[in-house]
Amino acid sequence: MQIGELKRDGLIAGDYPTEVQEVTLTGPVELKRGDVLGINADGVVALVDSTAADGTQNAIGIACDDITVVDNETAVSNMYIKGAFAKRHLRFGGTDTVDTHIRRMTEIGLIPRTTRI
Repeated sequence: MQIGELKRDGLIAGDYPTEVQEVTLTGPVELKRGDVLGINADGVVALVDSTAADGTQNAIGIACDDITVVDNETAVSNMYIKGAFAKRHLRFGGTDTVDTHIRRMTEIGLIPRTTRI
């Protein structure tokens, strides 16, 4: 699989324009396509989790691809920073759900949708 490869897996919900940005990941980290991401002050990207207090409690993007980075290694991947996404394909940290983050997500242009339009 190539980074940024278009997948028709139902994550993209409709024709709202998507925008992608590169992100540097520092291991250990394992992300899946559709993971909603946050970033801490040190630039470490992780699943967004409302119980965190280090910056990762705020959504900044959605992982474009599955990626695993081992401890003490770095890798470059892509995340969506704009677009419409099927709620059922989004994954969050802790016990969070779409409802936990929907306000922030829509404010930054990540539009969760129930069904494809």
